[in-house]
Amino acid sequence: MLFSKFLLCSILILFSLTFPAANSQGFPCKTTTKCQSLVGYLPGNVTTLSEIAAQFGVKDFNSLLGANNLPLDTAPSKSVAVNATVKIPFTCSCNNGKGISDKGPIYIATPDDFLDRIARDLFSLLFTYQEIAAANNISNPDVIDVGQKLWIPLPCSCDNLDGDQVVHYAHVVVRRNGDGDVESLDMIARELGVTVESILKLNDGNEEPNAETVLDVPLRACKSTVNNASPDYPLLAPNGTYTLTANNCIKCKCDSINTNSKLHCEPSPSEVKVQNWQQCPSVQCTGSGVGARRTSYALGERAYIDNTGCKETKCAYTGYNNRSRTISASLVNGSICPGAYHYH
Repeated sequence: MLFSKFLLCSILILFSLTFPAANSQGFPCKTTTKCQSLVGYLPGNVTTLSEIAAQFGVKDFNSLLGANNLPLDTAPSKSVAVNATVKIPFTCSCNNGKGISDKGPIYIATPDDFLDRIARDLFSLLFTYQEIAAANNISNPDVIDVGQKLWIPLPCSCDNLDGDQVVHYAHVVVRRNGDGDVESLDMIARELGVTVESILKLNDGNEEPNAETVLDVPLRACKSTVNNASPDYPLLAPNGTYTLTANNCIKCKCDSINTNSKLHCEPSPSEVKVQNWQQCPSVQCTGSGVGARRTSYALGERAYIDNTGCKETKCAYTGYNNRSRTISASLVNGSICPGAYHYH
């Protein structure tokens, strides 16, 4: 009897040490808002883009293509190799100081499932089995039911970094070439086009992360001109990617070369299927300014560039309205000179 009580106490102590509280999930997030975030998924088996989209509940296949800068005509059946990084876009929700995917994706348990397998083998350790248990109020992480719907808690954040808008990207630290050395922060920073300092600011200053650590990496993004009344505010796209918005009527891309770079938006190609609306409305900017050639410009068209070649005025996308079925744009000033990106 005494031994049984001792064993029970030992189990309870062990459980309390290894099972984190629900508020340990996600990345720190001081704001109370929603935004678009990314995670880096490493498939354990050869798969396809459509299978990955289904696994992560990506409803708009174009958003997956844009996040990975793949052509819009890329087939859903395109093969993805083992451990080939695929960036997954999703909606992040910030509450109680933490950022986590907004009630999705949803995974349905199969007969052979257990939480560690789901976290490790199916979602490449973007979270722990304890975090799945906490997110789904599972008291015993060793017991799940076949057919049980599980909310998959992807880590994220919507915070700015030193006043700059960034897209938070969850990166799982891996060993290079299988059992090789753990990748360094310098490797990760160079690969993702950020600075080591920016990563350290969001990850407790840990300069030598262990394998399987999930890092919050702040990807630089072009500045958006979208107004806060538009359904897609704040519209952000990381450098080297594009996104479709305004019911797929507008394509915006980010080719950031300096801190002042703005999203370049133009009408989507004709092959893109419009959502919710029967057709896309026409979009133009009207107005005049120093050096302007005329008073009407198409979306994305340059109206003026100064004699230094560094400053321009362009017809920029500023938002859309579902009720009136309109898309707005205005002439905005921007910088196009190359320069080093840094966090102020």
